[in-house]
Amino acid sequence: MNTFFYNKIPRYFIENLTAVREPIDNLWNVLVVIEAINSSPDFLIESYENGFDIALFSTNFKRFLIKKIDGYFSMSNPFQVIVGDENISFTCDIIKESVSGIFISIMKNAITTYKENNYSHEESILSMSDNFNLEIAECIKYYDAFVYLISGEHGYFRFDDDPVNSNNHIHPRYHLDIFCTNSSALKIGTQKIADLSTFMALADKTIDKKYLADSPLVL
Repeated sequence: MNTFFYNKIPRYFIENLTAVREPIDNLWNVLVVIEAINSSPDFLIESYENGFDIALFSTNFKRFLIKKIDGYFSMSNPFQVIVGDENISFTCDIIKESVSGIFISIMKNAITTYKENNYSHEESILSMSDNFNLEIAECIKYYDAFVYLISGEHGYFRFDDDPVNSNNHIHPRYHLDIFCTNSSALKIGTQKIADLSTFMALADKTIDKKYLADSPLVL
């Protein structure tokens, strides 16, 4: 099995997700999703027909898919997935460490300190030492992992059903926002709600692709 669906995840995990404006926001969401999976093994379901909150893809492509009220969003999974007999876990290969509660807390602390202190690496390292009683050498190891995680291609994109802000062809009600870099994005209108099959066609290189067609605005 290479796809895992979770349903009825406790809402406080979902509510802790943040809007993605920069790579550290995306890392925050990755950590929240893994925290939810680590904490909710009983919410793993065999079929998604009755709905799901989180999907984990681990073979043909390594991604998370998160359902939201008005669509979904997805991002790359930068961690190694370990499938055990009774649970799924994650490993950060760069430091050969499990993505456990303490690892997640340290990375979240790095994100918060990084944002609050004008992206200072010194403040981030000192905050790790103060809050987790770690030696500076250990903090540097975690900070290097943090930098590695925010430097890679996060692969974030989302699908929105946005009737409130819909503006004909300028801001279509149904659209995909694809974030190529930190400061640029592409918006592609769709004629209907993009379901799981649309996501799979976008992300899975083994599945037939969708085409931009059936519109006078096709390039």
